[in-house]
Amino acid sequence: MVYEIQKNFLLPDTTLLKNLQEDGILFKIHELEIFYTKITYSQSVKFKSLDGFYYKIIETNDKILEQNQEEQISKKEFEKARKKSIGKGIKKKRYEFKFCSLKSFIEVYNKSKICILKIFFPTLDEANRFILPYEFKIQKEFDYILDSKFITLYGCDFEQINIEKYFKSIEKNQVFDLKFSGLINAFEGYRIFLFYLFKKLKFYWNLALDKKKEEYFYQFISYADKINIILSDTEEIFDKNLNTNLSLRFQEIVEKSNIFFQNDKNIEALLLFLSSENLQSLFSDFDFFIKENSFYEGSQKDKLFKQILADEFRKKLIFFKKNLLKNFENEKFSRSFSGLLIFLEYFCNFFDIKPLNKLNEKFFLFKDREKIIVKIIKKREKFFKLISRINRELKIYKGY
Repeated sequence: MVYEIQKNFLLPDTTLLKNLQEDGILFKIHELEIFYTKITYSQSVKFKSLDGFYYKIIETNDKILEQNQEEQISKKEFEKARKKSIGKGIKKKRYEFKFCSLKSFIEVYNKSKICILKIFFPTLDEANRFILPYEFKIQKEFDYILDSKFITLYGCDFEQINIEKYFKSIEKNQVFDLKFSGLINAFEGYRIFLFYLFKKLKFYWNLALDKKKEEYFYQFISYADKINIILSDTEEIFDKNLNTNLSLRFQEIVEKSNIFFQNDKNIEALLLFLSSENLQSLFSDFDFFIKENSFYEGSQKDKLFKQILADEFRKKLIFFKKNLLKNFENEKFSRSFSGLLIFLEYFCNFFDIKPLNKLNEKFFLFKDREKIIVKIIKKREKFFKLISRINRELKIYKGY
């Protein structure tokens, strides 16, 4: 019998495993380590250690070709391949048993101590009809494919995302580390990020009105511009019309504020503008936009945040390179530069990609934009090679 359909359930702990053992259920126990050296939409290369034996597995996403090609390899070959692994490897203990005559696993992941129950079915109808006993105390059933490739890319932090906790943490701490679970969706991830940027903007808005110092005005304008750029990127995450309207209003703040500075730093006019009812209205609308969670969802809202960010990162790197080659004085280059800087500042460490960290450290940590450009031009070949490597590694999230 071929088991093609599987259902995956998150267990609260190892209690079910212990109870089944006490009930006399027989288990085959296996120690596994898995890592990947290649992940693309069409093909993946996986290395697996199973009870002291080592395997190389080529997985092909093609209905015509055979999906898996497996060969046994030596430990030496396994360890050599590990040096080229993508992300972090997976170590787990698998307890294999029969449940209602169905092939079943309980898998316990070493590092996170996460417990997953997997049950395999011969047909989709049987899988749909199946109901687990209440005594199993399942925390959740996964509605996506939960395999080693998925966990390599997104981790196994399966706790329910409490967005209100993020909001409260941002309210309390001006310094907030944007560390997200790899499993947070794009809608929630961007809401949290925009809320963080909005709180920083209001912080510098208050300082600018109170202290009237030039540095605070510039910081306020900077955060208004960041919000505008992020809103421009998220038309498919939120309602497009509302998104565009808010983006244009933040763009207006940036443009008008810059005009006041250009006109002999007309601080008084800028203060009047920042105290206006229009600005207060925008703040009120944007606060509601971020905190409301029902009526303005876009078509891509349920995609994983990490997958969306990987795609946006690739776009920003490609457009930055394209505009750099054409003319780095034009408006398109300036816009692509600003967008890339935002992603490098906040999301560089969200991905475990060494070339991405290297690009940020070697080229983008200067405060002076001109210095960044000069260094890029000076070491253009190295810069472009890093972009190519980053692009290849970020591609692994495409379509998965």
